[in-house]
Amino acid sequence: MIKKIKKLDIIIFICILLLLIYSLILIYTASNKNIYIIYKRLLHIILSIFILFYISNIDISFFKKNAKLLYIISNILLIIILFFGNIKNGAKRWINLGIFQFQPSELCKITVPLMITKIINNKFPLKNIDILYSILITLLPSLLIYLQPDLGTSILIILYGIINLYLGGINKKFIIAFIIITIISIPISWKFLLYKYQKKRIISLLYKKKNLLNEGYHIYQSKIAIGSGGIYGKGILLGTQTKFKFIPENITDFIFTIIAEEYGFIGICFLILIYSILFIKTLIIIKKNKNIFNKLLISNFIINFIIHIFINISMVNGLLPVVGIPLPFISYGGTTLIITMIIFGIIMSVKKKNF
Repeated sequence: MIKKIKKLDIIIFICILLLLIYSLILIYTASNKNIYIIYKRLLHIILSIFILFYISNIDISFFKKNAKLLYIISNILLIIILFFGNIKNGAKRWINLGIFQFQPSELCKITVPLMITKIINNKFPLKNIDILYSILITLLPSLLIYLQPDLGTSILIILYGIINLYLGGINKKFIIAFIIITIISIPISWKFLLYKYQKKRIISLLYKKKNLLNEGYHIYQSKIAIGSGGIYGKGILLGTQTKFKFIPENITDFIFTIIAEEYGFIGICFLILIYSILFIKTLIIIKKNKNIFNKLLISNFIINFIIHIFINISMVNGLLPVVGIPLPFISYGGTTLIITMIIFGIIMSVKKKNF
């Protein structure tokens, strides 16, 4: 066991550990010292670290061989959710596993890129039929996730599929066609696909001052919290926006506001620094790896990781509509943490095999 731990990428592991400790402190503050939530978060962290170790010792060929099976399982779970999922805030997205609420849509962030990477690796250069097959593989789970409803994750899964095809050398004409179709379909999507609350979120983004007491209220309070932190922040447990519960979902989607208010610009820089080290270390692994499957898969994972960070921070700053996209390693949530740990476990597995 000790030998296996020594083979881990120490820098990546230390960065993850620092983020998890940071997360624990932030959740302690955001939950107003709720011991029950802290206890659950500790359980999530311990479980996820064991999963990280376990996955990092599985040969990447296992995931390649079982890509189709894992993809099928993830879609079956999405179908089960539609009928038997726990309802929270009007959405069916979770299965209660006791220690945490499992969200199957998070699993698709691994299985969809894995499946498409396998197709690209086996069929390169891709024919039109292969591209169509890859698009269908992306659209199926996206549709099931949209029906929960979860528009944010549904769009992300589609984006992951497109990114994977782009990295795999798809003809740029298909990318241009996709962009054109997306732009043309915006009015149709607005009319027939978006739920009422989703439309309100977009409207509140465009007309911030007109919705300060309604849909725009949360973003308005979030921006107050971020701006009031200054350079050094107000200090731990001293954030007024948090203490008086002006910020919604402050242990999950809006946890970035806690960093900005209580730890200021310095706290934000620390977070970005750790994320940047993880990004650079992964780029080094990609650059030194000669296996096309490994390079494509890890490239997709790290791009998606950065997209998550960008969307979450942009959302709480009022630059993007509010969507349920957590801040990696920081936001409270068992499923999100475990899936992120699996992703970095796979990255470590690739690194150990090739270095």
